[in-house]
Amino acid sequence: MVRGDGDDDVNGDERTATRRAYLRTAGTAAAVSALAGCGQRDRGSTTRESTAATATESTTGETANPTETGESTASPTPSELVERRGYESVVNVVDAGADPNAEESIRPVLEANAGDDTLLYFPTGRYRLDEWRATDYRNLGVVGDDAVLVPPKGVNYWLMWGGLSDLLFEGFTVDCRPNDVAPVAHVGTAGGKSVVRDVAVRGHRHAPRTAFEIEVTDPEGELTFENVSLPDGSTTGHAMYVFPQSVGKLTFRNCRLEHWKEGLYAAYHRGPLRILGGYYANNGIEQVRVGGGTSGALVRGVTVRVDNPKQPQHKPNMRGIWAEEGGHVRIEDCDIAITDLTGTYSSGGIVVGQQFGEVTVTDTEIRTDVDAYAVSVRDPIESMAGQTVPSMDRLPKRTRVTVRDLRVSGSAKTGTAVRAVRRDDCRFERVCIQHGGSRDGMAFADAEGCAVRNSTIDVGGEAIRTENATVTKRSVRTDGSC
Repeated sequence: MVRGDGDDDVNGDERTATRRAYLRTAGTAAAVSALAGCGQRDRGSTTRESTAATATESTTGETANPTETGESTASPTPSELVERRGYESVVNVVDAGADPNAEESIRPVLEANAGDDTLLYFPTGRYRLDEWRATDYRNLGVVGDDAVLVPPKGVNYWLMWGGLSDLLFEGFTVDCRPNDVAPVAHVGTAGGKSVVRDVAVRGHRHAPRTAFEIEVTDPEGELTFENVSLPDGSTTGHAMYVFPQSVGKLTFRNCRLEHWKEGLYAAYHRGPLRILGGYYANNGIEQVRVGGGTSGALVRGVTVRVDNPKQPQHKPNMRGIWAEEGGHVRIEDCDIAITDLTGTYSSGGIVVGQQFGEVTVTDTEIRTDVDAYAVSVRDPIESMAGQTVPSMDRLPKRTRVTVRDLRVSGSAKTGTAVRAVRRDDCRFERVCIQHGGSRDGMAFADAEGCAVRNSTIDVGGEAIRTENATVTKRSVRTDGSC
């Protein structure tokens, strides 16, 4: 018999808590978003990870090698940035009076010199920066040469950026290692192409504060987080949280998130969503949570690990890739391993939520050494009544799940590798599952028109189990190797 939905009750509790949190923070989001347009100023003042790091997106949404596009992967110099992005003013913040020894706050220097078409250049040094509000600028660059930013203690919001177009924030380490230093960097952009690149946030967070709050408020705008590293984790708070107001094109390329209460929370994003490469490990709730609304999402070349669940009491249900809400997602060329769940649990390496529509998984490998699903496909909702789905105003049109070239292995000896509940027309092709003990291969419940083809399911339990489900099997072997 297919395992019941007891674990889904826990998921429901988490969803309720998260949705309540969303409703509570909606006011905060609106307040921060309202920064855009506020205030007066002088606008005229002066592994797979490595592979994904060199990937760029083409106009079709696919990735291309930079040697094919002619794009360099090295960080540009200030002169190259001036030429490439058309800055009219370049301000060396030290020459303008900023203290590079972190003794005096540099905020007055930044406020006096920030402006449209302006590059604020930080030579190597340590810079103490109090809360800084920057809104509505166009083509503002904030670039460090291996510079360190030192936030203040005891503040909630630190970088309060809203309505920026063509923002560049690059080349910094944010030092949050002292006690009570855990501020939020709110990065809100509008039009143009904005980039946050080569930024590291260091220090474990014990305060309930997110590292990055993110939104792209213009449907034509683009925002990319590239080579952003958050390796030290938290006991509470998100590493990256995307607001429901976000509607533009959002990309996370080669980022590293480890040991956070929650990892990459992008389920509420309404526009096109791309997660390309990167390393997501040992975060609670999810390593990667995708949405994309009706625009859809792509998860490609991502490495997921659950192998060292530090402080597990703060990190329940350590999912891998969670398609929570949205119209469609393509998950391809990903490497997922769940090998240690000491003190916690996981509802799966890939989890398709009830509010998600169509899912395609290709060329992906999942290792499970513990009793957790490699793939868990949950039953889709049938009505928006009573649901909180910020990224969509209607149900997805399609709910089919298609899986091709999936390899599942590991030392797990109990439970089930792949399950699908109340999802009709699921397709599994060229799937290889190899487990010992009493672990079952695949389980289908309350579903019609499903198919398993050209696959190998070599398990100690039952290869394919059904309960009120019809599954067509063709060229399915029960012995072999992945």
